[in-house]
Amino acid sequence: MALYSYDQVLTDVRDVYEQLTGLPAPKVDVKNPRFPLPKGVDPATLVQREINYLNFLFISSGISLRLSKAPAWTPSAEVYETPQEYIVQVELAGMAEEDVSVQQLNNLLIVRGNRRFRRVNEEAQYHSSERAYGAFERLFPLPNYVQPDTLETKLSDGIFEIKLRKSEAAATTDQTGKPAPGKASAKEAGVQKSHEEKKK
Repeated sequence: MALYSYDQVLTDVRDVYEQLTGLPAPKVDVKNPRFPLPKGVDPATLVQREINYLNFLFISSGISLRLSKAPAWTPSAEVYETPQEYIVQVELAGMAEEDVSVQQLNNLLIVRGNRRFRRVNEEAQYHSSERAYGAFERLFPLPNYVQPDTLETKLSDGIFEIKLRKSEAAATTDQTGKPAPGKASAKEAGVQKSHEEKKK
């Protein structure tokens, strides 16, 4: 894990505050600080001391894993298909649809997101939390018979669902290559049509 540096503190401190407290980070006016430093205090020494303390705290407590942008947890998922569709369902309780991104790269479906800790209100005092927070990433290999441009997503009751329609050829056959229930192969359809023409 990379340790905090001066430039990282300036860019990350708001995100760290919001993830730890679940509250919006207060706006800070650096030209007019609410709590100016006492006279004679070296700002660089003070900041470095605070950085060292944060590094020690984050590493020893494991909080750094929750604040990292790297995947920190793995949501459960189910993958199944119907005669017409290929479906991936990911369990994402407590998240909004805009917190999740879906990308299809070649035959790979990439699902990424970030579940942030949100305090119920400013007065709430939390005694414990067993939920996983932070970034996640799931990769799902896709079969060749799905149609990439038909991807649809929805989030309902904590389940993020991704649907892709199967190609017409795949929709008429099962996984063994046999005609799907209620579907006839091209050869069988031709024979049936020939019989019907003879009856006429």
